[in-house]
Amino acid sequence: MAVTPALPTDAEADHITAMARRANAVLMKTARALANAATPDALFRALAELLTQELRADGCAVYAADPQRRTARVEHQSGVASAARHRLEAAFWRTRLGDVILHSTPIFVEDLSTESDLDDIGPALTESGVSSLALLPLVLEERAQGVLAIRFLGSRRFDEQERELLAQLATLVALAFRNALQLGELERRADRFALLAQAQQQLTQLTSQESLPKAVAAAVYSVIPCEVIEVLANGANGLQRVLHMEAGRVSSTEPFPLQQSLLAVATEQTGVARLASHLAAGTDVDRGTMELCAAVRFGQRRAGVIRLLDANGDAFAMQDLDLLTIMARHAGTAVETARLFALQQFQRQRAEGAAELARVALQATTLADGATELLQVLDRFVPSIGKAIGVARSRGGLIEYVAASGTLDAFKGQRPAGVTGVLDFAPDGRAAELTSLRDIAPASLAAALPDEWALAVPLVARERLLGLLLVTAPRAAPLRPRDRITLERLSASLSLAIDALLLDEEERLAREREHLLATALTTIDHPIFILDRVGVRYANPAAAREYGWSQVELMDMAFEQLVSGNDTRESVREVDGLIEAGVRLSHDIHRRRDGTEFPGAVTVSPLTGHDGERLGQVVSVRNVSQDRRFEEQLRHTEKMVALGELVAGVAHEINNPLTGISAFAQLLLEEELGDDQRESVQLIKQESDRATTVIKDLLLFARITERGTGPVPINELIEQTLRLRAYPLRNSGVQVDLQLDPTNPHSSGDAQKLQQVLLNVIGNAEQAMLGRSERRLTIRTTHDAEHVIVAAVDTGVGMTAEVRQRIFEPFFTTKPGGVGTGLGLSVSYGIVRAHGGTIDVESTPDVGTTVTITLLAVPHDRL
Repeated sequence: MAVTPALPTDAEADHITAMARRANAVLMKTARALANAATPDALFRALAELLTQELRADGCAVYAADPQRRTARVEHQSGVASAARHRLEAAFWRTRLGDVILHSTPIFVEDLSTESDLDDIGPALTESGVSSLALLPLVLEERAQGVLAIRFLGSRRFDEQERELLAQLATLVALAFRNALQLGELERRADRFALLAQAQQQLTQLTSQESLPKAVAAAVYSVIPCEVIEVLANGANGLQRVLHMEAGRVSSTEPFPLQQSLLAVATEQTGVARLASHLAAGTDVDRGTMELCAAVRFGQRRAGVIRLLDANGDAFAMQDLDLLTIMARHAGTAVETARLFALQQFQRQRAEGAAELARVALQATTLADGATELLQVLDRFVPSIGKAIGVARSRGGLIEYVAASGTLDAFKGQRPAGVTGVLDFAPDGRAAELTSLRDIAPASLAAALPDEWALAVPLVARERLLGLLLVTAPRAAPLRPRDRITLERLSASLSLAIDALLLDEEERLAREREHLLATALTTIDHPIFILDRVGVRYANPAAAREYGWSQVELMDMAFEQLVSGNDTRESVREVDGLIEAGVRLSHDIHRRRDGTEFPGAVTVSPLTGHDGERLGQVVSVRNVSQDRRFEEQLRHTEKMVALGELVAGVAHEINNPLTGISAFAQLLLEEELGDDQRESVQLIKQESDRATTVIKDLLLFARITERGTGPVPINELIEQTLRLRAYPLRNSGVQVDLQLDPTNPHSSGDAQKLQQVLLNVIGNAEQAMLGRSERRLTIRTTHDAEHVIVAAVDTGVGMTAEVRQRIFEPFFTTKPGGVGTGLGLSVSYGIVRAHGGTIDVESTPDVGTTVTITLLAVPHDRL
């Protein structure tokens, strides 16, 4: 007897109707939201928002999976349990997620805490607080291709209506996901074709063979990014790698023989692009690596192969094969264009080289200069590490190198050892490679020469061997065949140029002999006069510079007009007179055009003709002002020594009473005194101690010791030097700002010498700030691992560039007459250099000057 099912009550019917309406509303809202999502990211954002608002979900994840390859990846994850992403991906096929894909069946877990058999992702979810879980297959084309996981923190009952709603929701998500992926794929293809067009345009503009491999690799990487791109070129021994790029960066451009690569070799031989996945490790690839090769050709001309490698098994698809084939075809066109351009450029360079060689031959003044310029011209067209031109100056054809450059520079002016002539280099008159440079090197250089590849090119003109051109290169990289052809073609023009230079050499030498005497007189740096019976017949440029009159004006004067009187100093009169037969020495005071005078040592020699007839006199004048300055400096040094001894003696004499005064004042302070009396005694004590400190600094400054080599505390030396200069600085209104390195750096050297340098620098700064409204001297010290740096910055008048260039010259000074000797900075320069340091000066007129002293530092662990 059949049982008739009970009809639902009105309340139950209303509930069912309400649930159906809610499900329809959710599905409609989901359909609209997902339809508006044009990209996967927008799709996932809309999905997460819907699940949170409509189903009160606490988190979701979307997985894409391929059951055939057993791969899975997280496309999206938000909300609770997102942190466990790597664990979910790694364990995908060992969990319920894999079961959903394999069986295309949803799984609902209402309470994870009650599950007795948790899979690999169960603990990760429970650790994140997930209690309920809905795993829905994303079915496309009757096959599950992904999973939608919805997570809830609280336990949740999935009744039949909700399971139906979630199943329909998963269907909408799968369709929207597919559409978004297809749209994204279309956009990606459009982008790749745009990049392909851009890369093709770049390749069509290439004309340089050297930059071609890098440009091809960069173009390929912009369209097909991958781990490794190699450009392989056809060579004499088969394919060789000329460029290796990893992750878009070129790591090697050195030619390298290609190890065994069957795919690349087959691609090059057949011209058919190939895509393969390596099931076993090879000589240069690992197991599972994908390899993509396309041949670079132009017509029947085979140029090489473009090879792509990636460890990702999904890195390349057939579309990539098509794209690489297209790019390889354009690369072949670019290779041919660059080859034709290089050939045209090569022919033009040879014509330009011949014209340039002819121009040099016409404009050169000497054989050596012309040959040197010819080498420079050759080096522009055929660069090499060394070149030399040898000419046969005798009938026997013996070689003399008249010009050389690079590694052969020492050959210039020398002859090869053990070689009789040009034919020893090239017996048949043609260019020949040399087995060793030592065979053709000068004897003094043979032992030190490197083992280099060399080529000897005979120079022949008018059926006569004139010499040879010697070219060297590293033995591992000799000249390219194209460069050898260029040299041999240019050798004819070079021979004609050398022939013209040799023909002109004798004529030039004759002219040089005629002008030799005049040239010598012109280059002498002190005044030279040639006198005849009338007056000055010749005056050299140095005479014009010294006296202030032009050479023409001097030659219209009598020599006596330049002499204002005799040098009356006893020390010079003792050496006046004849110094050898016919040569007389005198010391006179000479007058310049501007009225200034200088002491001169005058040597008068007779000028006679070939027949012995006296034609005149040769007068040489040497300005001895600098000698006088040195004499004055010696006297000044002697005075300073005497002054130092005097200061030391006086300081000792004063120091003893001061010590007694200080001691007795200290005793008085220990007695009971009135306030006025105590203040007076304290003043006595303070001033006597200050005087004692000054006496100690004077003793240190005046002390005569051997040059020290101990560590010198630079900060203390600066403070001590400033105490010595405190009174003059205070009277001059100079404000001193000390910025000393708190680590108290030390330098190795002589403290007294370094103090002398500081005194000179501080004194110069003080002098430069006289009359300035702002007078500030800043002294700072810094250090690094090897050096101590002392910088003195003043606000003085500064210096012009011309003055700054001369400040280290002895006796050069900008101070008023009688102030200073002009030796302060030159002596300081010598002291600093003797200490292994440097002294630099930077100055701006009307702004100030910075003097920087750099000394060697002494590490603290060596103090």
